[in-house]
Amino acid sequence: MMNALKQKWKDFIKWFIENQGYTNLHIERCEMKFITYYKTNRRHDIDNGCPKFILDGLSESGFIIDDDSKHITSLTMECYVDKENPRTEIIVYISKH
Repeated sequence: MMNALKQKWKDFIKWFIENQGYTNLHIERCEMKFITYYKTNRRHDIDNGCPKFILDGLSESGFIIDDDSKHITSLTMECYVDKENPRTEIIVYISKH
């Protein structure tokens, strides 16, 4: 059941990247920041804001070349609360070198 959920999320990320016109950008090196805004103040594990399958979807869509440490040199995760608009924002800083 969990594998099916992971696959659905990965497929959604691939669809979203294509829908936004970012397929096959092949970003070679970058830093990423994941900012998750939860609906409630209850305890959350910070790594839930950046599941592996999101990075897999970014890689499979061609948005990034790969999700290894050669291509993603830094990964920052932040968590906040926004009761009105829970979401995850992904900021990509493209490295020139």
